[in-house]
Amino acid sequence: MCRSVVAGMAAIVVTLAYASQALSQHACKPTVALTEAHYSPMNLPNLERTWTVAFTVDASRCATDSGSFSILFTMWKENALDIEFAETFAWKPDLNVISKKFWIDEAVGSYRVSEVDPCPCRK
Repeated sequence: MCRSVVAGMAAIVVTLAYASQALSQHACKPTVALTEAHYSPMNLPNLERTWTVAFTVDASRCATDSGSFSILFTMWKENALDIEFAETFAWKPDLNVISKKFWIDEAVGSYRVSEVDPCPCRK
């Protein structure tokens, strides 16, 4: 009985190892590079500015031509604590542009790509 339990456990471990290897070979991640960010002039009477960032995506390893990724923002607020939040955006290959509105007393202190969803690999 002990041998059958050990053999069964060994079979499970081998099966899981092959399954995880097979799954990891079929998932790729595109490369997202944030390139240039700037603010628009103040929009009156709304008292807001539009923050725009351009980014490129190298999805040459992906079988799909779109996907999503998240940007982690640190927002500075004039009379409050800094706020950190993530927002998800869509990508497509090559050059992309996204925009986000901020009030007069807000500014983007820092930003970075925090997560890129995997895509099926090109064969």
